[in-house]
Amino acid sequence: MPAAAAPAQSAAPKPAAAAGGAGYKMAAPLPGTIMQIFVKQGDAVKKGDKLLMYEAMKMENNLLAEADGTITAINCRQGDNVLQGDTLIVIG
Repeated sequence: MPAAAAPAQSAAPKPAAAAGGAGYKMAAPLPGTIMQIFVKQGDAVKKGDKLLMYEAMKMENNLLAEADGTITAINCRQGDNVLQGDTLIVIG
């Protein structure tokens, strides 16, 4: 019996690449509240750049860029409550 293909994602929730070349969707890894957004639409970012800070489980967490590109959409505002898996930022 052939071995199953390796899963595309690790055990931790990660943003999924968007279909159709629409961009790289950065999703909320945990439910929480957006504390601060460090980028704006049109900004160029590099992998590892800090995009926003959110509070989840009484801890402040940073969402870091998973790819190089330009911010094409910001789908949240400071103070918003988000759920796990919500697309927060799209990098084109």
